[in-house]
Amino acid sequence: MNILAAGYGAALDHPIVGTSHSWSQNSDTMTDSPVLENEDKPSLKMSGLYRLQRVSTTDFDPSDRFDAWRETAYSIADLEVPADDEAELFGTKYAVRGAIGNFACHAGSLHRTVVSRATRLSGALDAIIISLMAEGCVGLESPGGEQPITPTGRLVAYDATKAMRYHWSVGKEIYIVLPRAKALEAFGGELPGLVLPLDTIPLGVMVRDHMAALDRHAEHLDLKEMAIALDALHTLALLLLQRIGRGLSDWEQPDPNALFLAAKRYIRANYNVFDLSPEAIALAVGCSRATLYRAFTQNDTTIMDTVRDIRLAMSRRLIEADTGRSISVIAYDCGFKDASSFGKLFRSRFGVSPGAWRGKFS
Repeated sequence: MNILAAGYGAALDHPIVGTSHSWSQNSDTMTDSPVLENEDKPSLKMSGLYRLQRVSTTDFDPSDRFDAWRETAYSIADLEVPADDEAELFGTKYAVRGAIGNFACHAGSLHRTVVSRATRLSGALDAIIISLMAEGCVGLESPGGEQPITPTGRLVAYDATKAMRYHWSVGKEIYIVLPRAKALEAFGGELPGLVLPLDTIPLGVMVRDHMAALDRHAEHLDLKEMAIALDALHTLALLLLQRIGRGLSDWEQPDPNALFLAAKRYIRANYNVFDLSPEAIALAVGCSRATLYRAFTQNDTTIMDTVRDIRLAMSRRLIEADTGRSISVIAYDCGFKDASSFGKLFRSRFGVSPGAWRGKFS
């Protein structure tokens, strides 16, 4: 994803841009969606606490789908019109409003969101977002040119009032919306940078797993179950911000085991990238290369050995699945630059050649 394809200055006429998630301190509802006059139309307007409501682009007629989806799912953000060469817009979204904050999920096609200066200054974006990219990635573009990318599996926090533009790939984001004042009180001040990695300590991994679990089971929970689960998640999220904030103020090093797990998740999501380097992995998990080396050393392995092992494991699965692809194509798809070196590594790891292994399953 080239997040500079359009350029920051080309983002409509708005000099300040941001995210589509919002929390209004003057209202107890999530304002991702406006109130629609026709109750038969889908809406994300919350009818009460802990009730899940869902909307999809397929709920709208194709002739006015883009405008209807933009009005329904992006009442604060301005959803940009897709480029001519981009796939047709598709999206699903659900939201649950809790006593402490909101929980939501958006899945869909590649898109970009822009927020006007007037909206930002109005306070309508007064929120801290805790975001999990369950699938795909998001690129953040600031006026100063900073361009961090949040990859699949990362748990991060960002301040919705900061000026930036979001470039969403095809994918799925699970997120928590917290009132900014409450979140920053827990953190102990302003969030540093554009994004703050949160899964570098064990509690962050726990919050990430709870978010993924709630996403899987949300539609099957009754109101009481949802209330308990959501309040617990929001309480954990605030505790996580407090813990991360205290760690930064005390200049604590990130937990090496949490860094190791975060790095392995990133490698599994990007094993097919040829130039997957220690520098790129360290940048993705929010630490220095030296810190990441130490985290892997403490787990009795190295970064590139882990990359190799994950690639080999994935290649073996593809061979066993009998997808019809040649060995050389499988090697390429798993991040190996040539079939010869892949064959030697495969034989060294599993004791047989890739072709011989395929013969066991054909």
